[in-house]
Amino acid sequence: MNRTIAKIISLPGTIIHWLVIPLFAFVFCLYYRPYVMLDFLSMQNATFSFNATILLCVLLVTFAITRWGLFAIGKLRSVSGVAYLLWCIGETMVAALFCALYLVLISHTDRTFFEISGIAFMNLLTTTMYPLGIMWLCFDRQSRSEDTDKPVDESTLIRFYDEYKKLRLVIANEAVIFIKSEENYVQIHYLDKDKTKKFVLRSSMRALEDDLSKKGLVRCHRSYFINPAYIKIVHRDESGQIVAELNQDGYDSIPISRKYQDEITRLL
Repeated sequence: MNRTIAKIISLPGTIIHWLVIPLFAFVFCLYYRPYVMLDFLSMQNATFSFNATILLCVLLVTFAITRWGLFAIGKLRSVSGVAYLLWCIGETMVAALFCALYLVLISHTDRTFFEISGIAFMNLLTTTMYPLGIMWLCFDRQSRSEDTDKPVDESTLIRFYDEYKKLRLVIANEAVIFIKSEENYVQIHYLDKDKTKKFVLRSSMRALEDDLSKKGLVRCHRSYFINPAYIKIVHRDESGQIVAELNQDGYDSIPISRKYQDEITRLL
C-alpha cells in the first residue's frame, strides 16, 4: 500500500478527514453563501445559517460512516490510489444524497430530488477537493520526510552480487517483497518510494540463500524467498496448493511447499 494512503486511512488520518472536510464545507458555505444554494433555499440569513448547521451534522454523520469504513477496510487489505479516489467520489455522492433529502423536505423549490442531488454533489465535490488535496500533500510530505530522516542501518542492507561477484543492487531488507528463481537468474521484487519494482540478477538462489536468511527473508518454496511482512493470508487454492497472498497489488499468489508451511505460519 502507498505510504501516503496508509497514513490517510490510519486512525489519526481518519479522525482528521472526518472533522476537517465537513467543517471546511460548513465554513465555506457560511462565508461565501453560494448563490445557487440561496436560490433554491430562498431563506433569510438566520434560517440559512440554521439549515447550514443541520447540513453540517448530516455531513459529520455521513463522513463518520464512510471514513471509519475505509479505516476498517485498510486494516484488512491494501488500498490503491485509484480505489481511494473512487472512495472519495463515492462518499461525496452519498453525502450529497442525504443533504439533498433534507433540502427537499425544508426548501420551497420546484426542483426535483435528483436536480438538488446533482447540485449538492457538484458543490460538495468542488468544495471538498481543496481540503482533500491539501491533506494529501501534507501526508505525502510527512511520508517523504520520514523516509529522508530515517537513518540507514547498514546491518539491514542486502547486497546482491551477480555470478561474477560484481555488486548489482543494494537494498534494505524491509523493502524486499519476494525473490523468485528462474533458471540462471533471480527476480528481486521490491518497493522503491512506494512503487513496486523488479530487478533481474544473474545468480542462483543457492548463492543468495545464506545472506537472505540472515536478513529476515524466509524460504517458502524451492524457487521463492519471501518477506513475511508482506504476507496478507496463507490458504489453499482451488487446486489444493498452499499459497500466500501478498498485501501488495499486482502480484499473483506465492506457492508454499509443505516443508516450509509451519515456519511461514509461525512468523505470521
